[in-house]
Amino acid sequence: MTALDSYDIRILEALQVQGDMTMSDLSERVHLSHSQCSRRVKHLRETGLIRGFAAILDPAKLGLQLKAYITVTLKLNSQAATEFRALIRDTAEILECTMVTGDGDFLLKVHTRDLPHFRDLLSQLAQVDVVASMRSVIVIDDLKNTSALPVYPQPVAR
Repeated sequence: MTALDSYDIRILEALQVQGDMTMSDLSERVHLSHSQCSRRVKHLRETGLIRGFAAILDPAKLGLQLKAYITVTLKLNSQAATEFRALIRDTAEILECTMVTGDGDFLLKVHTRDLPHFRDLLSQLAQVDVVASMRSVIVIDDLKNTSALPVYPQPVAR
């Protein structure tokens, strides 16, 4: 874990909100000189705290009207689920796939155009041999939807 001071925290918080901010704007926002801010951002990238920058797109404006979560249970908790992993990797509508504890083995976050396309995606998943069962929930409304992580100061070692 990398030690973060108040400037690092302000830089990370600002870039999570607006990743395309110019270095001049960022340095002004966090109250550092341009060169100090630039060095810190470079260091945060080199240490892996900043993994990259991406545009956040509006799913509805792209015609992706349906957001859902699918819990997938594999047969006998299959470790070598090659076909399942390939489908997950190659299906653009599946945005996230996380191995979880509890009732299922994996939780998928998906965006599709509409209910027929969602049904097609469920059919594709159901055809994979190692898939034992699936449960899905369709999102009615997002009360909170952010990619910003909380950034806390690191405790000082005693």
